[in-house]
Amino acid sequence: MNLYAGIALLLLGCVGNAAWWAILVNRTHSLRYDANFLRYLRKLHDAGIILFPPFAFWFIGWSHPGLLNGASVAELSSFARGILLLALCGLLPFFWSVARWHTRREPREVLKVASQHFDVLNHCQRDSEEHLVRGDRVPFLAGIPGNEIFCIEVSRKHLRLTGRPPKAGHLPRILKVAHFSDTHFTGCPGRRYFEFATQKLCELQPDIFVFTGDLIDDETLFPWAREMFSRLNTVAPGYSILGNHDWRLDHGSIRQGLVDAGWVDLGGRHKTVSIGDATVLLAGTEVPWIGANPTVPTPTNEDIRILLSHSPDQRNFAQRQQFDLMLCGHNHGGQVVLPLIGPVYAPSRYGVKYAGGIYRYQQMLIHVSRGLGAQEALRLNCCPEITLLEIEF
Repeated sequence: MNLYAGIALLLLGCVGNAAWWAILVNRTHSLRYDANFLRYLRKLHDAGIILFPPFAFWFIGWSHPGLLNGASVAELSSFARGILLLALCGLLPFFWSVARWHTRREPREVLKVASQHFDVLNHCQRDSEEHLVRGDRVPFLAGIPGNEIFCIEVSRKHLRLTGRPPKAGHLPRILKVAHFSDTHFTGCPGRRYFEFATQKLCELQPDIFVFTGDLIDDETLFPWAREMFSRLNTVAPGYSILGNHDWRLDHGSIRQGLVDAGWVDLGGRHKTVSIGDATVLLAGTEVPWIGANPTVPTPTNEDIRILLSHSPDQRNFAQRQQFDLMLCGHNHGGQVVLPLIGPVYAPSRYGVKYAGGIYRYQQMLIHVSRGLGAQEALRLNCCPEITLLEIEF
């Protein structure tokens, strides 16, 4: 094998190795593991990605026989050949993920999308409030060029439900649901950022607000959350569930705090409500972190069945229970979307398949919010978002 072919093969092996580590991290972060274990796993992941290239180039490339000194793959030791082939196998899920990202299209049920992009940092500089947007705990990551952690995309998405036929004699109606998720109050972004987001949510004038978990990472900042959710409750009713970051804290107190702010807790339960002239069954699941999936009745006379799930991993449960729409967060849109490659990390059993956006699974629609915040202050090509879903039924 010539030198350039050997280098190319080793570089592909490094990509495949990184893909396997990403798969491991994605799948384990979708499960009910302790935060300390996950931190240890991430350090192992970092070491596995950083150390593999020098190991591969030395042990498989320059050692004798090695790919960089004329040997073929067949001439390598059985151990070196096995390591290389295992790494190269990681290219299969990697290229499949990239191809799926580039070929994904919005479901036909998405009739119209309109978005506005706000750089909150620049918007508030006129009021000398930049430090209030950044917050008091600005990490190094927040200063990376192109970081969108202080931005918000406000989207309006018009959907048409097709899972169940319309009732005879009824003209199409619209239910307006403002969906946001993953605020992750950490201190960065700062309070003024969330005040701006709250104002934009209020301006949407929805029929209901829906929050799908991961409220907070620093419990001392709960007053920020209480202020935000109390204000939203003056505009429209709010329904909420918690997420895995809330689970790691005193989630009972967090849940009660949202209830005290006027919101309806749907964690592990369901509720049938009248919203305008629509009858809507709302249910929530915080599985696998808190409680169990709700026991919901079979479809009767409700117009829409909506499941709030922190993670899209409850897709199969939602489909079996004949929900029309599942609203999720957790995956942050991938948080970092690489040019040409797309998102790489999403804490889901499905990897980055449901990183963010609208998807159709059989006759059910799934909306995965990219979230408003993040534990790590880094967003590249993946702007935080709030969304008004105009659901036609």
